[in-house]
Amino acid sequence: MEDKLPTQLGGYGAREGKPAEGTLDTIYGKVILFDSGAEKTAVITVDMCTVPLCVAEETLKKAAIEHLTLDRLLIAASHSHAGLEGYSLDRRNVANNPHIGIFSEPALNFVTDRLAKALKEANAALQPVKAASGSVDLPNMNRNRRGSKCVDPQATVLRLDKADGSPYAVFVNYTAHGTFVDEHDMLVSGEWAGSMQRTVEDLIGGGVLCLYANGAEGDISPQGRSGGSHYEQAWNYGRQVGLAVGRLAKDLRTEGISRFAVSCDWVTLPARQGAPDFVKIAGAEYHVTQEQLDQMVKLLFPEKAPIYALRVNGFELVTFPGEPICELGLAVKAALRKAGIAQPCVAALTTDGIGYILTKEEYQKSGYEVTASFYGDGLGQLLLDHAKTLGLATAAKN
Repeated sequence: MEDKLPTQLGGYGAREGKPAEGTLDTIYGKVILFDSGAEKTAVITVDMCTVPLCVAEETLKKAAIEHLTLDRLLIAASHSHAGLEGYSLDRRNVANNPHIGIFSEPALNFVTDRLAKALKEANAALQPVKAASGSVDLPNMNRNRRGSKCVDPQATVLRLDKADGSPYAVFVNYTAHGTFVDEHDMLVSGEWAGSMQRTVEDLIGGGVLCLYANGAEGDISPQGRSGGSHYEQAWNYGRQVGLAVGRLAKDLRTEGISRFAVSCDWVTLPARQGAPDFVKIAGAEYHVTQEQLDQMVKLLFPEKAPIYALRVNGFELVTFPGEPICELGLAVKAALRKAGIAQPCVAALTTDGIGYILTKEEYQKSGYEVTASFYGDGLGQLLLDHAKTLGLATAAKN
């Protein structure tokens, strides 16, 4: 970001909202725009910790692309903890609490101006594409940080080629927090996900664009640190993932798109409430009392949030507007596979951030993730039911 525009980094309250001290590597917003005739669909990935709804709304307004609506605009945050702080871009954030981020109008405009510009450029460069998808397991690369045996080692790739067969874009979905860095690391970075994307782009070449959306990472951390600094560890991990998915992408053989469908469901969420153990577990980090929490949940968190489903041939992506735990993501993927989708995947933190999304059983176990879940113990089942219904309906469309 510009030298004179302070950049708040997301993920750690202990940073106290202090701006980044420099840039390690460039962070991006990347766009794929589909035109299916009567309507257009955009998939945007951003190197941010979370992405609030107003980023989607203002980007859409500034781009002013005919036939592109909020119901067809999927913006997914990578969840880099060295990327932008979502709350610094969230108009709902009037808490004035540096430990969760201070809203910045200039930062919001900086981001949405550039995303709108990217959308316009994509719209001007529309061309026929072919598609292929595949997946590869990456064993022992991630772990469940809540002690559960549930992990998702699968990386899923959607490759898009130009009509002549040359590579155009690669979309990658893999599940792991962007937490090699800690609260003392104050350089802007795409973290391991940024390293992964650069690796894929270098490996495939030809100016290909690599986009990344995190999976159901609510309880999933990366596993396997090698290198000296946290930044080097993130670079090494990202390169390892990038080599695996890049090789997979290179071997895929694309064909014409015969099945394309997009759906959106705005889900009415349960009553907003703070977790019983918030002050005890997370209150100190974020400097929030119980009284402040009761006020903030009604300001920061919406009554409705969107779920999306996008199908391209044998690939289907279903999204969550927050951080679902692994069990929920695997349940959606299993339902889609049973319906005949060869390459199902789940994207977290897409077009709003409502906090952690857990099953009733995991919610009752308490822990950090529960303190950042703001709709009670029924949220996970509600969103799972809607995600499966929407995903299956989209899978069945011609």
